[in-house]
Amino acid sequence: MQTATVTEQMRLDYNADVQGVIDATYYNAELLFQDNYVATMANLDTAVDNLVAATAVLMEVQAVANMAANADTVQQQMAFQTILTNNDMTISAADVSNYNNALGAVQTYARDAGAFLAASRNTTMTGTLDAYAANSGTSLYGTTVTYSATADIMNITGADAFGIGLSSLLQANTVTLADVYAAGYGS
Repeated sequence: MQTATVTEQMRLDYNADVQGVIDATYYNAELLFQDNYVATMANLDTAVDNLVAATAVLMEVQAVANMAANADTVQQQMAFQTILTNNDMTISAADVSNYNNALGAVQTYARDAGAFLAASRNTTMTGTLDAYAANSGTSLYGTTVTYSATADIMNITGADAFGIGLSSLLQANTVTLADVYAAGYGS
C-alpha cells in the first residue's frame, strides 16, 4: 500500500503542472493578427468575385461602343438601333453602385490584409499587445481588431477588459501584394 501514497513531490509536481496550464498563453497577438489576415483575405476573395461580376455588367458599354463604331451604313445603323430597342443595354444606377462598391471593397480588404499580415510580423506590436493582455489578465481570443490606414492605427478591443490603439508602427513593415498572397492564405 505504500506505493499508492501521494508524496509531497508528487503534490508539488501536480500543482506546478496545473499552474503551468493556468499561466500558458494559447492565443497571442501574432495569432490574432494572422486570424484577422485570413478573415480579411476571405472577404477579399468575395470582393474580387463581386468586382468581376460587376465589371461583366459594365462590359456592355464596350459592346455597345463597338457596335456603334462599326455601324457605318444606314442598314448597319438601323440594325444597331433594333438591337438597342429589343435588348435592354442600359446601365442602371444600381449597376454603377455595385461596381463602385466592389472596387472599394477590394481596395479596403487588400489594404487591411496587408496591414494584419505586417502586424503579425511586427514584434513591437505583438510584444506590446501580448504584454498588455498579460498585465490585464485577458485572453486575446475573441478580441476585435480594426485598421485605419489614414491614421495608420491598429485598434484592438478585448471584450470589456481593454482597448488599445497602436499607431505608426506599420510604416516600416509594409508588405507587398505578393507578400499578402505568398503568406499561405487558401493553401
